[in-house]
Amino acid sequence: MLNNNFSKLIKLYEKYQKKQRMKMLVKLLGILLLLAAAYLIYLQRQTAQNTQAPTPQTNTTAVSKTDDTTIKPQPEQKEEQTQVTFQKTKVATPKEENMPSQLQKRTPSENKKEEAPMQLQMTQREGLYKMLVDYKDNKSYVTAIKIAQFYLLQKEYEKAVKWAVEASKKDPSQAQSWIIYAKAKKALGKPEVAKRALSIYLKHNHSKEAKALLDSL
Repeated sequence: MLNNNFSKLIKLYEKYQKKQRMKMLVKLLGILLLLAAAYLIYLQRQTAQNTQAPTPQTNTTAVSKTDDTTIKPQPEQKEEQTQVTFQKTKVATPKEENMPSQLQKRTPSENKKEEAPMQLQMTQREGLYKMLVDYKDNKSYVTAIKIAQFYLLQKEYEKAVKWAVEASKKDPSQAQSWIIYAKAKKALGKPEVAKRALSIYLKHNHSKEAKALLDSL
């Protein structure tokens, strides 16, 4: 009787142990499922943050399509030619006066080195304009003699005379103003005036060119 009861107790105990093991397994499975679910949620959040991160934007230029689906090249634009315009500046022509009547006498050794005849190739009014503006600003002998030489070459003898006198006021010892004056007066039909001017200059200064011009008159 006792043996039978003992065997029943053992079977009941074994069943109890199996139930306990089953409960433990169920708990473990539940914990594993919870961990798996938590891990999945974590992964989903990470992927969601990655997808929400801003992506670099690239500038794209839209190309408009024409009717024939071809882009016609635009004609090349010609370079704009800038035209240089000179502002008009009034420069009064000097009044005609006589060449200086009195000069300081100098010996040939004291004279300045004789000027070489000026070779001007200015035939455009643009060059004359620049010289007139330069003389208005500087009032120099060099500019005045260039203007006189210009007018002499252009056969505008009256203006050549006036500018030769103007140049002689700046430096009467220079021969070129007297020579241009004499050439212009000769061209105007007044060789006696030209001779008198050259004689006055040569009385106080030495110039081979002025002497040769006087001898030719």
